[in-house]
Amino acid sequence: MPYNYVTVQARSDLFAPATRAFGDILVIGKGAIGSAASAARPFTYPDDAVKAYPKGTTKLAEKVEAPVKTCSAGAKFPVGTEVVIGKEDAAEVRTITAVVDAGGGKFTWTLDENLENPHAADDPVAGLGLSDLAASISLAFRQTPPPTVVWGLAVDFTTPVWTTAFTAAKDVPAQIVVLANTPLNEQPATNHPVALLADHVAKVSNTGGDGNERIGVAMLDPTLTQAKQIALNKGAIHDNRMVLIAHKSEDDVAAAVAGVIAGHEPHISLLLKPISIEMTDLFTATEIQNYYDASINWVASPVLLPGHALYVGEGLTASPTGGKKYVDVVRTLDDVGFRVKAALIRAVGDVRIDRPGLRTIVTLVQSVLSPLVTRGVIEDYAIHIPLLVLLERVRATLTPDELQRISDGRSARNVDMEVSVVYAGVIHQIAVKLVLKG
Repeated sequence: MPYNYVTVQARSDLFAPATRAFGDILVIGKGAIGSAASAARPFTYPDDAVKAYPKGTTKLAEKVEAPVKTCSAGAKFPVGTEVVIGKEDAAEVRTITAVVDAGGGKFTWTLDENLENPHAADDPVAGLGLSDLAASISLAFRQTPPPTVVWGLAVDFTTPVWTTAFTAAKDVPAQIVVLANTPLNEQPATNHPVALLADHVAKVSNTGGDGNERIGVAMLDPTLTQAKQIALNKGAIHDNRMVLIAHKSEDDVAAAVAGVIAGHEPHISLLLKPISIEMTDLFTATEIQNYYDASINWVASPVLLPGHALYVGEGLTASPTGGKKYVDVVRTLDDVGFRVKAALIRAVGDVRIDRPGLRTIVTLVQSVLSPLVTRGVIEDYAIHIPLLVLLERVRATLTPDELQRISDGRSARNVDMEVSVVYAGVIHQIAVKLVLKG
């Protein structure tokens, strides 16, 4: 064997840090007509959600003799629901205009037009279109770029218990939570589902497990006056973990905004990101200013952008408290915190409370933050460990109190560290003075 001055034994010790997508979405809402609550399910393709949460199916409870404008069915479908009654060539499409409970598990439907074909008892009846839950999940996937994973959590169709749903939602690995087709309005006056959503995202973010930080997205009710809409941004909803959106659309715009957020990295501003919904009427300049002053976002179509497409008009949280006026600030803090914790978990149980150990801690945090500086996510950072400052000094120069702090830290096996991050937000407004001189 040859003589070597330096011998190196190489081995592989690859470590895959915890990672997550730009944001997984959890949609909570009503599934099929008459369905009961069910556990959360992940979807990566919208058609799977359509199959999982159909509009609703039932059967005729009695034979139908044509022509007739009423029929008896085995379920209570909401007024306005478009249904297909019958089989194959005899199937007819009608809209329900009234429903009466006939007892014995039967409901008498009044239809918009006469049924022209006879139908036997037990003939199938199926609702046309998508359920609230399927429609919201599909709309979230329709955004560009789309989210990676959208979870669905169904509540009972007739008597939804939102508190139970939010309890189940705590364990779902999602960073964005939205309620399917549930605008913020005055119905109900207390314990509104959106208020419960705001309370949920705040509590889970502050007291939940690692990586469970989340934001909630809700839409305003376009049938209300702007003054009433703005007045509803109060209480638990007025929080920087909530995102409110004003619109003039029949779509579930909250689900669409959630899809927009999830499709971009946390540090990317929500401002002027395209949103795929149907909306023809736009807000006036006065309305936009009122929404901005109230920390509410809106859907816009700026004339300077070609194509007359629709965009998210701002990237505001529902409250600017804590210096978190914009959605990307909250999401970036959550993301950086998650990355730092994912790196530091390697040190727990192995690294000792001495100078080499605490320097290792610093190196681990640097390995997370330095690439973010390179990518332009953050501008700068600083790491401060008070115990390391004491350990770096000559022991003879330490006071009894400082020596006791070192001893206490080692006895408790607890290390305090402060990480300061400089975040440079993107430009939201530019003021130009144009001067023409002859």
